[in-house]
Amino acid sequence: MDLVVADARGHRAVSALADFFHRQAGEALGSSIEEWVAALAAAEVRVLPDQEGPVAMRLASRRNAIDAYRTRLTVEAGRIDLSLLADDLPPLVVDGLVDGLRIDVEGKRTSSLLLPRLRRWRRMLIVGQPGSGKSVAVREIAAHCAGNADAPVPIPVSLPRLLKGQPGRLTLDSLVDDAVAGTVPDADRAPLAGYLKEEIGRGRALFLCDGLDECGAHAPWVTQQLEEILTSMDPSCGFVVTTRANTQRAAARLSLPRVELASPRDLDATVDSILVACAEARIPGPYRAAFLATRRAWIEDAKEEHAHLLAVPLLAALLALVCANAPDADLPRGRAALLHRAVEQSVLRWERLRGTLDPARPWAPALTTGMLLDGFVTLGRLLDGEATPLAGHALASLTGVLRDPLRWAMPPAAADEVAEHVLRFWDEHVAVFVVNGAGELTARSKVFAEIATAMWARSCGAEELRDWLRHALNHTDSDGAIALAAGLDPRMAEALLDVGETRREATLMLADLAERGVVTLSDSQTERALGQLTDGALDAIAGQPVPPRGPAKPPKFFPALWDETRDAGPWPFVEAACLLNLPPVSRRCRADLVHLAELDSTAKSIAHVLCALTDARTDASPLSEAEIDALRAVLALPLPQDPEMVRRGRRGWEMVGGGPLTPGLEQVALGAAEHLGELPDDASERVFALAMLAVGRVAERIYVALARTGFDTNRRWGNVVAGLRNLASSARDNRAALLSDLVSLHGPCPESMDGDFWSLTALGDLLAATGYSGSPAIEIDRAFAYVSTATRRAWLDATADAYGIDKAAVAAQASRLHRIAAPDSLLDEWLVAGTPPLVKPSLLPSVGQVLTDAQQTALLACLESDSSWMAWSAANVLGNLEGDRVPWDGQELFDRDMTHWPRPRAGLFHAMAVMTSGDRRPSLLARAASSESADHRWAARILISAVPPLDPDGSIKEALRRDADLSVRPKDAHQVTPAPTHWSCNDCRTVQALDTEDCAGCDDGVRPTS
Repeated sequence: MDLVVADARGHRAVSALADFFHRQAGEALGSSIEEWVAALAAAEVRVLPDQEGPVAMRLASRRNAIDAYRTRLTVEAGRIDLSLLADDLPPLVVDGLVDGLRIDVEGKRTSSLLLPRLRRWRRMLIVGQPGSGKSVAVREIAAHCAGNADAPVPIPVSLPRLLKGQPGRLTLDSLVDDAVAGTVPDADRAPLAGYLKEEIGRGRALFLCDGLDECGAHAPWVTQQLEEILTSMDPSCGFVVTTRANTQRAAARLSLPRVELASPRDLDATVDSILVACAEARIPGPYRAAFLATRRAWIEDAKEEHAHLLAVPLLAALLALVCANAPDADLPRGRAALLHRAVEQSVLRWERLRGTLDPARPWAPALTTGMLLDGFVTLGRLLDGEATPLAGHALASLTGVLRDPLRWAMPPAAADEVAEHVLRFWDEHVAVFVVNGAGELTARSKVFAEIATAMWARSCGAEELRDWLRHALNHTDSDGAIALAAGLDPRMAEALLDVGETRREATLMLADLAERGVVTLSDSQTERALGQLTDGALDAIAGQPVPPRGPAKPPKFFPALWDETRDAGPWPFVEAACLLNLPPVSRRCRADLVHLAELDSTAKSIAHVLCALTDARTDASPLSEAEIDALRAVLALPLPQDPEMVRRGRRGWEMVGGGPLTPGLEQVALGAAEHLGELPDDASERVFALAMLAVGRVAERIYVALARTGFDTNRRWGNVVAGLRNLASSARDNRAALLSDLVSLHGPCPESMDGDFWSLTALGDLLAATGYSGSPAIEIDRAFAYVSTATRRAWLDATADAYGIDKAAVAAQASRLHRIAAPDSLLDEWLVAGTPPLVKPSLLPSVGQVLTDAQQTALLACLESDSSWMAWSAANVLGNLEGDRVPWDGQELFDRDMTHWPRPRAGLFHAMAVMTSGDRRPSLLARAASSESADHRWAARILISAVPPLDPDGSIKEALRRDADLSVRPKDAHQVTPAPTHWSCNDCRTVQALDTEDCAGCDDGVRPTS
């Protein structure tokens, strides 16, 4: 034995194996030599590896190769290499990156987490834009599986690399060889490949085929080859393919469920990790906190204005680095410059890496960084205003720029070639302007088109700039581009003033940009702006009409929310003047404006306080005692009453009370937050109350200012958090009870490695069979609040047998989950189990012969349970029983009085009575359809709707569509003639006149609506 194990530990090896065999014998289990080697490893006895030695040594050699393979994949988890972006930064590791990957699933309105869907489905076609993270997703999935003993072994395959070998045919062996290549030494490849093939044969492998779109014209052939491989595999084997939208048609032949990779939500964590890495590498310890706080605030402010700013991974990383490199003084008003710098850095980075990029797709030799930047501006201008030009039009525009004699003066053929490479750079390499599946050019975020427009504005002539502003000011779509252009080009202030002579919106915009620190006005520009604001106020007093202002194409829903037309009175001009940083000599003119504006006493008080706050900030001086008194008086002004929901009839509620703040108060609160040290202790609470009523960017600025003083602004989420906490607690208790019920479905059984604990298939299928994921939370709550444990367990037992679901596997998987102590970890696993399967579970044929009489009776009892989740689930099984074999009399059930139940539940009971009445089903259905009881007729309607063959000639359907009771008719027959004569309450059954809205016999019933 000493020749087989290391460190002469033969005696220890013999002892460990003896213990292992003893345990195996006690459980009457067999074992394999692989398990013997594993038992030695558990006893810290290392078997010497030797591919030419005895079986155990060969197995140890293979185990080493497997471990090296898994380690190679797991170390890549969350890894972000910044060496090509910043030489002094080590690689970053973002924990839990795979848990943040999200996908858009067809038919779902919101995105879903990728990992639970993949674990449940095991097969998937992931479609994503360039740079959206498809390859990162493959890498993270592989790392997750490699580090999880329950997961299938990952087999990552690069399809373009595989194709590069010019194979005549793709086979299972070639996919495995590609995964093995470069991961282990040559000597270990054969045993590793053998292991992977064994796992494939057991259905415990997950192929991750990346880059179908990069196969170009060969993509259809590659897809056909993959289809043959997929057909030959064990159905349990996982298979994932990633591609861009342009090759998804070819990929459709694989019949994989298609999902779209959603914009990553975890880039916030990535960006923050980059900032932290920069701080640790460059900033001395005592100054790091301030360094990070300033830049985090800047990033949050930038995201507030540009919600999709961090939607592109490469630019998000570049923006974080540029932000980290910028001096503090540049940050408050340097968003445009930093965005511009990030775009330039993406081009410079390409230039540095040009020689190392994919040699199979070389870049045109004539392509330069200047051409790429010109291309960015050209493409961005095409997309300004959210247009979506065709890719051909975009190429034509790029070609025109390259052929322009005043720019690049390229010959036509060369310009055509370079134009394609410019588009490829911004489409695939940086992925900010992307060609979608319809061949249209789109922007990953509006901000990229805006910064491109701002870069163009910086290069155009003065008159061209003014013309653009006159057009852009017509709608709010270009406000972002104007702000970014103002941050890039000092000429914008003068141009806005020129346009402001006739368009007051230009002056108001300039004043806003100055207040936000985007532009700095000279004294002469400030004086000119003040004069225009004064003229604007006087024009407003004279009744000059206000031009409407909003998006060029208002959204279909709630368009008023996007209307930014200013108020008709003089206040917008007065407020803008009060917020201007004025030199002392100009403040008299501002006071004259406030006097001339004919403001009421409240507005005048607010204006004077705003002037005092602005002057204190401009002069870097404290407030005087009189100014503090005035500020306290304004802060004490009555606030709008808290809005409340008031019931308007039984159909809905209406928000009453509330209303906007008095104009200017939010700016007073923002200014007061900088002077809290000069104000009474309760001033911060008053400022916080004002922030709670303010809207948009100003509210967030108030919260930030309060937070800097140590004030707890998280209280704004207090009620929401408390409500969510209560819901989470209830769901947690219900989950624990349900797991206990599921564990009870089978006696104790030993866990095995084949327990399917990664996909939780049996457990998930049983949940799907009960309709768990689609049931209202309140009905699930009722199942645990009002239904006995014995009834629930009998229902689950019968349901599992009806659908042929392995109860031992369900119990084992539920037991595994039940032992998880950490709530977050349990929730992660529950999300997998609760994910609907690709194919909905179906009932076994002749289910009535599978279920015992006791099980059928248990399901019948569920029809009268206090949970509609259980009732409808049981009905799905009962409706498929053979009526002549059930242990009850269907006609007797049909005659039972169920009026103490709401009509939907009473009707369900009567419908199941008809369905399980055997040979009497046709006569009982006819009786239900012609019954005087609206409940019976309602039951007949839902029956023939669910099982149309029960009404072969359609006579019952037509009769019920003309029912005199509106409550019985289907919604699409409410207007069918003859008209209904009345409606009956679904709760108390009181008959009402058609013109009666609310039931007079109870507190909840309402007339049916179409």
